[in-house]
Amino acid sequence: MLTKEIMGLFALGILWLNGGLVIAAAYKQLRALGRLRRAFVAARERGELISGRVVEADGVFARRHVSQTGRAVTTKGPSRILFTDGPQAFEVRGGIVETADGPITVEPAPIAASEVWPDPARSGEALGCPSEDAFDEAWTDASKFKGHAREIEIPVREGDSVWVHGRREGDTLSPWEGRPLLVSMVDPTAWCAGRARVVSLFIVGAALSLAAVTALTLVPPHFGLVSTIGGGLCLAWFLAIQPLGTAVRDAVKTPARQTLGAEWQRE
Repeated sequence: MLTKEIMGLFALGILWLNGGLVIAAAYKQLRALGRLRRAFVAARERGELISGRVVEADGVFARRHVSQTGRAVTTKGPSRILFTDGPQAFEVRGGIVETADGPITVEPAPIAASEVWPDPARSGEALGCPSEDAFDEAWTDASKFKGHAREIEIPVREGDSVWVHGRREGDTLSPWEGRPLLVSMVDPTAWCAGRARVVSLFIVGAALSLAAVTALTLVPPHFGLVSTIGGGLCLAWFLAIQPLGTAVRDAVKTPARQTLGAEWQRE
């Protein structure tokens, strides 16, 4: 016979199984960030990760290209267009980077052998609505079934501070065989360390809070006031942990994989 105690233990088992899977996924992300950071540190010691300022480029030093589709939002409120990301590509066109040790030539890389990490400010510049006329023109297409298609280019320009990770030959950086040439507007080593701290805090917080709500649930008498409050908190934890884990997963995607999206709103 299924008693309340047995059902309660069964519910706790589901809670711990779900929580354990989310925490395990976060730990896997933490290990991946650690490996990536160690690779960047080792590359810096070998001179394969350099930092400096782009002093010469043929138009654009590198770029991230993203296709987006915008759809009109017809609910109450001001007219809005929501954009979702589609296929993307990267291109390193190359140039000269002035470093503390002198100029380094970055060779052009094929699209398949390129990766670009723009900073949030540069991405924001490319996503905004340029004018009311542009909004009106996009709104016409966004109200249709196919939506409004647009192409976003996030450039790395001459004068920008960059970090470049590639195969070093003398004063030249180029892509490896089977590995992309990385151009980043953010320090990749510091980025990995910062995101690792975010994941670590999530893992510790999730584990401690799970133990706390479980302990409250098991306070005698079972199904008394404290135990019932603990059960309610367990339900809240169960409902919150999945979206929180998803948010952390998205937050630690590399800048090259971050979802851009966008929202235009009529003034």
